Amino acid sequence: MALVLEFLILSLSIFLLFLLIKRNRTPKKACLPPGPVGLPFIGNLHQLGNSNLHEHLWRLSQKHGPLVYLRLGSRPALIVSSAKMAREIMKTRDLEFCSRPFLAATKKLSYNGFDLAFAPYGDYWREVRKICVVHVFSSIRVQSFRSIREDEVSRTIEKISKSALACKPFDLTTEMVSLTSTAISRAAFGKTYEIGGSDTERFLELLVETQAMASSLFLSDYFPCWGWLADKLTGMTYRLEKNFEAFDAFYKRIIDDYLDPNRPKPEREGSTILDILLQIYKDGSFKLQLTLDDIKAILTDIFLAGTDTSAITVNWAMAFLMKNPEAMRKAQEEVRGFVDEDDVQQLLYLKAVVKETMRLQPTVPLLIPRETTKECSIGGYEIPTKTLVYVNVWAVGRDPETWENPYEFDPDRFLGSSIDLKGNDFELTPFGAVLEFLILSLSIFLLFLLIKRNKTTKKACLPPGPDGLPFIGNLHQLGNSILHEHLWRLSQKHGPLVYLRLGSRPALIVSSAKMAREIMKTRDLEFCSRPVLTATNKITYNGLDLAFAPYGDYWREVRKICAVHVFSSIVVQSFRSIREDEVSRMIEKISKSALASKPFNLTTEMVSLTSTAISRAAFGKTYEIGGSDTGRFLELLVETKAMASSLFLSDYFPCWGWLADKLTGLTYRLEKNFEEFDAFYKGIIDDNLDPNRPKPEREGSTILDILLQIYKDGSFKLQLTLDHIKAILTDIFLAGTDTSAVTVVWAMAFLMKNPEAMRKAQEEVRGLFGNKGFVDEDDVQQLPYLKAVVKETMRLQPTVPLLIPRETTKECSIGGYEIPTKTLVYVNVWAVGRDPENWESPFEFDPDRFMGSSIDLKGNDFELTPFGAGRRICPGIFIALFTVELSLANLLHKFDWEMPSGMNREDIDMNDVLPGIAPRMRDDLCLVPKAYATGHK
Repeated sequence: MALVLEFLILSLSIFLLFLLIKRNRTPKKACLPPGPVGLPFIGNLHQLGNSNLHEHLWRLSQKHGPLVYLRLGSRPALIVSSAKMAREIMKTRDLEFCSRPFLAATKKLSYNGFDLAFAPYGDYWREVRKICVVHVFSSIRVQSFRSIREDEVSRTIEKISKSALACKPFDLTTEMVSLTSTAISRAAFGKTYEIGGSDTERFLELLVETQAMASSLFLSDYFPCWGWLADKLTGMTYRLEKNFEAFDAFYKRIIDDYLDPNRPKPEREGSTILDILLQIYKDGSFKLQLTLDDIKAILTDIFLAGTDTSAITVNWAMAFLMKNPEAMRKAQEEVRGFVDEDDVQQLLYLKAVVKETMRLQPTVPLLIPRETTKECSIGGYEIPTKTLVYVNVWAVGRDPETWENPYEFDPDRFLGSSIDLKGNDFELTPFGAVLEFLILSLSIFLLFLLIKRNKTTKKACLPPGPDGLPFIGNLHQLGNSILHEHLWRLSQKHGPLVYLRLGSRPALIVSSAKMAREIMKTRDLEFCSRPVLTATNKITYNGLDLAFAPYGDYWREVRKICAVHVFSSIVVQSFRSIREDEVSRMIEKISKSALASKPFNLTTEMVSLTSTAISRAAFGKTYEIGGSDTGRFLELLVETKAMASSLFLSDYFPCWGWLADKLTGLTYRLEKNFEEFDAFYKGIIDDNLDPNRPKPEREGSTILDILLQIYKDGSFKLQLTLDHIKAILTDIFLAGTDTSAVTVVWAMAFLMKNPEAMRKAQEEVRGLFGNKGFVDEDDVQQLPYLKAVVKETMRLQPTVPLLIPRETTKECSIGGYEIPTKTLVYVNVWAVGRDPENWESPFEFDPDRFMGSSIDLKGNDFELTPFGAGRRICPGIFIALFTVELSLANLLHKFDWEMPSGMNREDIDMNDVLPGIAPRMRDDLCLVPKAYATGHK
């Protein structure tokens, strides 16, 4: 391994020196446009981390001129910021600037460029453009959807009218997204996906994620040789693939439904865009033979281009009018009496408002990037082939050479003007030697590193592990979505202790009960700290929580507070009524589904139950699915979990990883999520601290009440701040929602796959409480087989398979091996639960193995530690167990369960797992409940 590393470092050094020599021998002839000086290798990429990129590029144009040249990694880029240059590119020299670059995200989402918007210029693009212009976007076709637009606007007006009667604020942003997505989905394939609709969450999640992917930065676009690896390590590749597969499956269901010969005939053939495209697909008389992938790609264009864009423009327009009362007055005076689309054509001032809005806030400020088809010249400068070209229409709209008072919102400027939005007026087209030194320096540095490595002998006796690569170590081997399984396979080859090098950080994987005992009990003090990782450090307010805080005086004090005041048996029991109430409400919902003999989504319902129960216990509010504030709360929670389980390169490459995180958008995404959750907490805490707040029935009735009392008290050794409280609440939500819900779903899946175990569990609970309407927490303690089912579920599918990583506090030894200071330690409890040295038939689901056994889940038996053990055991273990056992007991007591029509037990796929803090089955568990007749045996 050492020789391989030396060879690769030497090879890279020679390559860089060769690059330098070649560069010196190649005269620089091209007269490129001016631009800021970049860095070696990355060029100007580091200067694009600004969230308001179009503003940043506009400032560059203020300094360098209307044409700015940038080097983005290995790709040249041209920024255009004036109407004159925009005309040159989009009209005079259009043929040379009309192609599209193949970028990782848009290429994938458009089925390798089989759409219209992102397809490169060529024969395919010309043919698909003809089809779309004539059959999809023609004036006749657009008019055919007029009734849909008017109907959706009319429904929005009705909603606003109700809000007006109640004098309540109305969320225009949310409503406009609902209006546009519903109108487009009705036009596209005759279905609605408005906010509050049945399939809304799935559809909008897909749409939001697709838009996020399309606008994300993939390093492979700028560094083809190695960027793919960075994209893979940061999870961007997996995220893109997952999103593509989900949207493809969504399209497939829609298209299969359309192609079904038994489908009811529509009132009017060709009434949707999908109808039209499928007719062309079946026709076969066109020069271009459309495929189903072509159709999906065109539909993706329509959804990406038509939802947020229209909605955002309306929101900007309303915001501008609210800030400019005179313009609002003029627009309203003109528009009073507006009825339908025919009337709109007569509203000149309203059209001027729209133009002025799009001048100041074009929906796509940089338009979709173009790419030069060949080497060409513009404005006296030479532009290389395959240069990325961004037309900054946001900057063009503020050009003082074109507009008088360009920063003012003044619709009057368009009255009597012939300027339109159709692409004819280029002042308004919203739709539309340092390097050598540093290469040498890096080469010398690498050679020095090689020399130093040869002189440094390796003394430490490290555990065995797979060979890694230079610099990145074993990081490339962690791209597996089911990481705990991949690490288990490594342990099968290398043993119960596996050593990995993750970038610059050493890591230890533990996969046996014996070694787990060593780490979590015998040598607990040396292995009890936590690593400071980017995401968890940020969302816990720099480690001010309990779960992720490094070991030390602070952690000991906050642990005392939580153990005595938050997670004590008295406090846990005080929330018993909440748990029983939420389970009771779930049983009521299932009973209604049973009466209708409909499948019931246990996955969704359990997430709703746990999040609602925890939020009620935490601060007395409910955030169940379907509740008033659900969307906001669940979005924040889901994104926080995603951030906590994301891979940040800065954790493994401190010197430069932060730049990769910034460029891929992870840093911005983390900051945004933190700020939003912080604002959410602030609102809740401010409400609790409000002296005019109605007094609760019982003081200290929520976890937030308890923590705020300690905050006000001031008599504790540790003076809690509001940030401490927010961090502790974050722990509770991260640890308590998905984890308990996922365990119940796994348990039900195992029971469905094992009818004999299901029979035993149901006979036990019904035999004891058959005539009782509800099984409460006292009753659950009399159900040893049910408890065995929970243990067996957590053995095979622990909710956090690798636990939360630990970190060594000093250099130490274990199992005859030396472990460096600050080594990341992952205990693979998923692997421990399958160890044949501890378990007979370890891959079988057999709750009977725990009958008469003293093994429990409290961290004393290291062959079964799903909650961890030692100092770092999960403090919320009893809340989790009460919730899981109570839910499962009532599900088994009240109902028999069957598979939906056309499915059998084998169709439950327990191998296809979604990664995350608490991995779960990719497909929701939907079962048909049958009410059990009480008293019947």
